[in-house]
Amino acid sequence: MDYFKFLPAEITLDILSRLPIESILESKLVCTTWRNHVRHPSFSKMHLHHLHHPFTAAHDSSGKLGFVVDAISNDDKYHYFECNQNDDDELTTPVDRIKRINLTSPIKGSRFVGSCNGLMCFAQGALVWFCNPITREYVMLPKINSYCSNVYLYECWNVGFGYVSATNKYKVVAVGVHVTGTSSEVYIYTLGSGKSWRELGKFNYGWVTNRYQLQGIFANEALYWLDTRLAKIISFKLAEEKFSQHLLPSPSPQDWRDRLGVLDGFLSFAVYLDVEGDRYNDIWLLKKKKNEIHEMKEKEEHRSLVWSREFRIDKSNLFAVMKSDRVLTYGYNCLNVYDTKTSTSKSLVRFKSCVLRVSPHQNTFVSLKQLGEEDTKTMEEARSREDANSDFIYLQTGNLR
Repeated sequence: MDYFKFLPAEITLDILSRLPIESILESKLVCTTWRNHVRHPSFSKMHLHHLHHPFTAAHDSSGKLGFVVDAISNDDKYHYFECNQNDDDELTTPVDRIKRINLTSPIKGSRFVGSCNGLMCFAQGALVWFCNPITREYVMLPKINSYCSNVYLYECWNVGFGYVSATNKYKVVAVGVHVTGTSSEVYIYTLGSGKSWRELGKFNYGWVTNRYQLQGIFANEALYWLDTRLAKIISFKLAEEKFSQHLLPSPSPQDWRDRLGVLDGFLSFAVYLDVEGDRYNDIWLLKKKKNEIHEMKEKEEHRSLVWSREFRIDKSNLFAVMKSDRVLTYGYNCLNVYDTKTSTSKSLVRFKSCVLRVSPHQNTFVSLKQLGEEDTKTMEEARSREDANSDFIYLQTGNLR
């Protein structure tokens, strides 16, 4: 500890920013100097940079991935867990470190939209708010003007949240679908811009989304929605702030249980199948063609993306791929491990409520206030001190049979 006294502040700051998130939180308790380093405005950017860089100590080369579990609950209860993507030991569970995320929602009944660089987005209709569960910051976005005056003109609001790396901008898109289903209005908000929602325009078409999946799926710096009526995928490029060519999944959606998702950074599409009473999900990924020319015109960009069927699993939902032909899935109230080679599944964790969604999440120190959100507040610590283990049960693990 005494040796750190002789290190320049920038070196100590760099060392701390390379540590895992839990170690950084503990280091804040060591001394005032370290706490001030972690609170430094540049620390969150350094830590995020190391997380995304493949050759730094903070990058988890062991293959650990973080996820958030969104389950049916009346008290804004979410769970964070990690899994070891490289774990091929069938005698151990790949799911570890499950922790409850206690949130005090400013809007009761709001639903989870998505997570990006540690920021979690929630919405109820066109009312949107953000938080970072590590920094305990949260902010309520201003209301959309059209929403205030024409609340009954919209059948639903489809909200999506994503990030543009080139400009370091976080953007929220809200699509209000008219009650007639034939038109829609699109609004966008940039975190920290100091501006209100901007209307991008009225469109002479509306789309029908799965009511169990109104949120836009973020992948490739674009948002995607599945139009169940037109059997198409609607994409919105965040950098250009415009809708792009509709992408047809292959095969076309057949059932309301078909879903969009993101898997290993790729847009995924789960096609629900019922074959002579046996129920499956075929998992398709949208990938770029092999040997693709990097210098490609923008109008040809989507032509380079093709659908590839990667997996066939049971009727569960896929959220992570592991070694040795194993994948992780969720269904009803369980997290499962599924062997694609033997078509066998084993439950790993059982929750006390139904799991709606399992989404990628990365704990960071990204600050809403530092991004420029002036109305940022600090979330109160949850009053309940119950053990998080009361919300789920680790099931016995073993060889798949």
